Amino acid sequence: MRKIYKRLDRLSNVFRKSLLPLVVFISASAGAQINSQTKPAPKISDGQSIEAIAALWGKVTDEQTGESLVGVSLALKGTSFKAITDVEGRFRFAKLPAGNQTLLISYIGYKTKAVEISETTGQLSIALESSSTNLGQVTITGLRRSQIQSINQKKQALNIKEVITANEAGKLPDINVAEATQRVSGVSIETDRGEGQFVSIRGIQPSLNNVTLNNTTLASTTNSRATALDLLPTEIISSIEIVKSTTPDMEGNAIGGSININTLSAFSKPKPFFIASLDGLHQVQQVNLSGFDKIKTPFRGAVTAGKKFGAKEQFGAVISANYFRRDFSASVLDPDGWEYNKYFYPNEIELQIEGNERDRMGISADFEFRPTLNNSVYLKTLYTRTNEIAKNSEFELTMQISGAQPLDQTATSGRFAKGSGELDQAYSDETENLYNYTLGTRNRFGRLSTDVYGTYSRAKTLLDNFDGTFENPKSTEPQLSLKYNTQPFFFEITPENPEFASNPEIYKLRNLNFTTGTVLEDVYEFSADLKYDFNLGSIPAYLKFGGRYRDRSKVVDRATDAYDLKYGDVNIANEDAYSLTPFYFPTSAPAQGGAMPFVHGNVNKFKDFAYNPANTNNESKIVRDKLETAIRAYENDLNNSETVSAGYVMGVMNFKKITAIGGLRVERTSTESNNAEVIVDEEESEVENALLVKNARLTNSYTNFLPSLQLKANITPNFIARAAWTNTIGRPDYSQLSATTQYNYAALDEEDENDINFPDQTHYEGDVTLANPGLKPYYSSNFDISLERYFSKGGMIAIGGFYKRIKNPIYEIETPSKAMFYEGKYYEELTFSQDLNAGNANLLGLEVSYDQPLTFLPGVFNGLGIGANFALIESKVNLSNFNRTDDIPMFRQANNVYNAALYYQKKGYELRLATSHRSKYLTSVANPADYEEELKSGISVSEFDRYEAPRTTYDLSGSYSFKKHYRITAQVRNLTNEAEQAYQGRASRYDRHDLTGRSFFLGMSMSF
Repeated sequence: MRKIYKRLDRLSNVFRKSLLPLVVFISASAGAQINSQTKPAPKISDGQSIEAIAALWGKVTDEQTGESLVGVSLALKGTSFKAITDVEGRFRFAKLPAGNQTLLISYIGYKTKAVEISETTGQLSIALESSSTNLGQVTITGLRRSQIQSINQKKQALNIKEVITANEAGKLPDINVAEATQRVSGVSIETDRGEGQFVSIRGIQPSLNNVTLNNTTLASTTNSRATALDLLPTEIISSIEIVKSTTPDMEGNAIGGSININTLSAFSKPKPFFIASLDGLHQVQQVNLSGFDKIKTPFRGAVTAGKKFGAKEQFGAVISANYFRRDFSASVLDPDGWEYNKYFYPNEIELQIEGNERDRMGISADFEFRPTLNNSVYLKTLYTRTNEIAKNSEFELTMQISGAQPLDQTATSGRFAKGSGELDQAYSDETENLYNYTLGTRNRFGRLSTDVYGTYSRAKTLLDNFDGTFENPKSTEPQLSLKYNTQPFFFEITPENPEFASNPEIYKLRNLNFTTGTVLEDVYEFSADLKYDFNLGSIPAYLKFGGRYRDRSKVVDRATDAYDLKYGDVNIANEDAYSLTPFYFPTSAPAQGGAMPFVHGNVNKFKDFAYNPANTNNESKIVRDKLETAIRAYENDLNNSETVSAGYVMGVMNFKKITAIGGLRVERTSTESNNAEVIVDEEESEVENALLVKNARLTNSYTNFLPSLQLKANITPNFIARAAWTNTIGRPDYSQLSATTQYNYAALDEEDENDINFPDQTHYEGDVTLANPGLKPYYSSNFDISLERYFSKGGMIAIGGFYKRIKNPIYEIETPSKAMFYEGKYYEELTFSQDLNAGNANLLGLEVSYDQPLTFLPGVFNGLGIGANFALIESKVNLSNFNRTDDIPMFRQANNVYNAALYYQKKGYELRLATSHRSKYLTSVANPADYEEELKSGISVSEFDRYEAPRTTYDLSGSYSFKKHYRITAQVRNLTNEAEQAYQGRASRYDRHDLTGRSFFLGMSMSF
């Protein structure tokens, strides 16, 4: 609490020193302008001349619907003077040349219009006509409106970006923001149990992309920098911008790019609006959970309403609320990994059944006051909450015990004389809360525009998890001998005595863990942007400058009560422990791939038993492990704070055919962590003798200069070329900077000593995990080029290439050291693990996009349209300090990504079939030092790298609109029940295979 007060005090000081004088000035100026504008400027119809004033402004709308048009181009014929409409369809020219002029208004998918004006300024209201009105029932609504808005915003952007816009009913055919982003080129998503969660831009891992809400920083509910976008429903947004070449007025922490989510505004709609939708959901269940879990009725509902009010409609408000419940089961095969002894074979097989309930609730409220056209004060708020309860029963057969080797081995088969069977019972209850509040003011004083705001964002995750493990006692391992067959993809591990493996009485409770904790992140941000319009002779230009200050803290605090069969003087025989029998859950069908779990457990029943103190306090059956409990009170905890001070200057010049954007951003980052250093003597069993905890305060600071230059060439009105040179950074993750330093060691018995050095001293072995506050941030120099051809009646084709030269990528390095002294002890072997900056990485890519409404086709076929994009990406990292000489790609970077959609819209009907694909990506790199024997046998170390497998999904959606305001909707997600899969070395050696099923939605919406 004291830290929060300190930050509030610090923010208030910033407010008093910088924001308050500006607000006073703005208020005074606004009052003066209100007085001066008691008589409003006359509205001027199309083509009517206007009196000479200093500027020209107005609004462009759709003639048919009255909706504002975003990204409309307005150009003064024969000059370099241009303007683009904003999200409310508004435009402004600061100053125009004297004399009669022709204003050309163009918008892809609409007919170009010319408006004659005389010497400057006044107000224009312009309505554009769709270029497809002559086709009858093909209208610019729904999917087409969304596509055309997106294409026009891409065309008019000064930098390289993609835009996804909601339809006029404020809806996207996606269940969260993460899934909406995968429609555009170079973007892929990472899924969790069948739902999109994290976004990757151009193959760059999610923690290296910047995510903002209305251009303000969002706190993250995860324990990393990555922002989970499954928290944000699509019902609250108006558009999503994926920026691939950032400008100096944007955050520098964007190696892959930046994602900005814009919420709805009452001033972007011509009249009050009300939108409501309700969907029923049928989820195909992967396993039969009767008696294991109860499935609640899944559904999705949302309501959004907005209105302008007041005598002059100077107030605006939008409120949106939504709720989504999805209950489903998952079937998971999760082998631990593959070992090598003449041939590869799996170490074990895990067969999981899981019941999941995911509930997401969100509410957003935006308020705005506009005393004049040039002044506004706004408050934007968001609260979203996700609760997930998962009940997991995991049966596991392990073959390789105590270094045993396979017997009777062939290339695809073998057996082990001993085996181990485990049943893990896990219950997790995690609640994520995200709050975001932004108060700001936008103003224009002649040629000067200002945007000043302050933001507070908080992310809080609450954990309440429980797990327990049953296992057959060591004395019974020969009775659980196992054989394997790796010939089929879903390999087989089967007990030679199935009847013994199926007896729940042989499985005894080995341990229990009750874990609670929080992940808390607070973000305080203050930003000021100023823009000054001017002319350099006949060349329109503007200068923009400003700064941003952000104070960010991340605290991860977890605690575990651990129970085991031994602690101190208590040593319970396995045979005397609690057995699985009272909680046994019979399995009636094999899991995916035909594998049979020989036992399962009722998680709910076991949880009730475990939470009864009478059972956990019975030291004849189980005992509290005080040492493990004490260690896990510190393990993986974080306490980090970070401040970023940034300033920038950028200039934009509009030549007749070319627009140039150049500037410099400077960011100063300071970090501080206060974390534990944990030293554990594994030979001691009592916590007082085994555990030593120290506090480690670590600091780091660095300054980055980020210059950029971008050029946009309008070769013809509908043919654009772009080139960009930008520089961005990626800050190290919190755990990489200051993970809890842990030092474990154990003395060797004399008969186990292999080292003849220092015979009079005790010999040890151990491992040390070190924090690294001195990590340098990733630094990327980015080069982009693109060619874009736009079709006047809608659609476009674009091709672009990019290259990134990335310095200081971060990898975890393990270094085994032999025959050394450390902390006063002599070690035969001591392994150090630490995150270090590796050598340079290079990333090269090609992106192609094509979007075309097929309005030129005859008859009913002119309602068709197609959209497709793909990206080819290749990267290489220098890991010479990791003793890897082969080509290693960047972590979580897919080599190719494609998305395609075929849609149809006519006479109220909309249909859309979409597919999305991403190739494999690397998740962990094997250390050659861990596989010395395998390397001597001629096996490449890359055979032990871990990958996420390729994934291709298909979605089908449709709707029918009737009586203008009502719509019936239907959707099928994951049409082919595509698995989430990972593998080791080769795709045939899977080490995780998850199925979560198809989802069927049927609902209705109305909009007024």
